[in-house]
Amino acid sequence: MRLRLLLADDHTLMRQGLRHILESNSEFDIVAEASSGIEAVEAAREHKPDVAIVDVAMKELNGIETTSQILKHSPHTAVLILSMYSDERYVLRAVKAGARGYVLKNSAGEELIRAIYAVQKGTAFFSPAVARIFQDGFARLKDASEVNDRFELLTNRERQIYQLLAEGNSNKEIANRLNLSLHTVETHRWRIMEKLDLHSTAELVLSAVRRGMVT
Repeated sequence: MRLRLLLADDHTLMRQGLRHILESNSEFDIVAEASSGIEAVEAAREHKPDVAIVDVAMKELNGIETTSQILKHSPHTAVLILSMYSDERYVLRAVKAGARGYVLKNSAGEELIRAIYAVQKGTAFFSPAVARIFQDGFARLKDASEVNDRFELLTNRERQIYQLLAEGNSNKEIANRLNLSLHTVETHRWRIMEKLDLHSTAELVLSAVRRGMVT
């Protein structure tokens, strides 16, 4: 079954370029385009796409607010932010709004295609340049002793599952790999999220990137 995509960017040439890249893949079907955040929300409400590719800086409604609104009307849509900005603040706000991935425009291409597959499967995806920024920032904070590290609250088993989750493994895959029941893994996952004060898979991956556990 082809993946149904929504493409939202207020620059016509950028949308055309992205469409050209995505239409080269026979597994993608672009069901709608939008030139503003408001149009993107309406398109998501109508078409219920599998993945919405959303520019972070759009007129009428920015990409962060657009992400939040799309998920209200189409909660099963995976939102992938596409941006020129790798600033930590943008990424954090996007993740908190519910985005599953963040890809830089200057690396769009094969990386964008990989990101679409990842977020559609429920795995978070961040451009390597974004991941490096978080690693560097976390290292600086740690060196300055400004971090109250909740990671120390995790048991050894929880740390193991935390890394496997951050690497993109599903609960079922982890259960099979560690010879645990699915219920046990789900319980560990819930405890990890609670202890680290995380609210989504994307936040979990981002926290692991900051620690240098995954790239």
